[in-house]
Amino acid sequence: MRLFNDYADIEHKVKKEPIKHELFASITIPFHDGYDLLARTIASLTQQTYSKDRFEVIIAADANHADAKLIAELYKGELDIKLVTLSSNGFGPASSRNAGIDVAKGDVIVSLDSDMICPSRFLESHLSWFHKSAKIATIGLRKFVDASTIQPEDIVRNFHLVPSLPAICSISNTVVGSRRDKRIPELTQLRSHPFPSNCFHGGNVAYWRDDALDIGLWDEGFNGNYGYEDIEFGQRLFENGTKLVFENGATAYHQENNFVSPYERQKGLSINRIKLYERYPALARFRKDILWA
Repeated sequence: MRLFNDYADIEHKVKKEPIKHELFASITIPFHDGYDLLARTIASLTQQTYSKDRFEVIIAADANHADAKLIAELYKGELDIKLVTLSSNGFGPASSRNAGIDVAKGDVIVSLDSDMICPSRFLESHLSWFHKSAKIATIGLRKFVDASTIQPEDIVRNFHLVPSLPAICSISNTVVGSRRDKRIPELTQLRSHPFPSNCFHGGNVAYWRDDALDIGLWDEGFNGNYGYEDIEFGQRLFENGTKLVFENGATAYHQENNFVSPYERQKGLSINRIKLYERYPALARFRKDILWA
């Protein structure tokens, strides 16, 4: 059975109807390492235009618990923020995302990585779609920057410094030599994309909590190796009738990190790619024939 992702009717409502702040959102952030990166990310969430009494922030830490606790304590007066700690069993984003969902009280889950600086309208842009549709998930862009020269207080007082940060070629963006998100050609054609889940990168997406529960949450069988747990989760959402939409207003600034070494990253991708392709052979053929292996 062929699945369709045309969301033009919903997009029309999002563009034409007033913005609402009715739904409650839970921003879930897996944390493994990188105190400074997480501090900048949380600082940016204090500046959101979406009503502060309508969202919470959940840090799910599977390592460096003391760092995560310090940041949660630092911002608890400005945000509804909570900390969940997991055992340190290596790289496990699926488990961390599930732990965040487990304690979330929001209608909508915003899945955000710990190295993403968010503009003020970031959350509002994601949530605008959920006020218009009961079967939707949103995908935001990444801009790759070197943020090492700014502090969390700079983000609060002078956010205009963030768009001026130097663009970089990121290890998280596999188009060699490109500073632009590799998904842009696909995202601009997402309404007719045969596999929109190929653009579902877990560091900046949003979805209904009930939909995540319906499909059995994130697959923790991808833990221990880097990559593809997000595309697999997005594919199950899509097959469950959720339309995956591109929201340019939810673009965030990705800070480079070395949580996983280049060698471990490539090794993990190779292992998890096989898992994904065995589960979805048609997606495998699409990626091999049209895009990249």
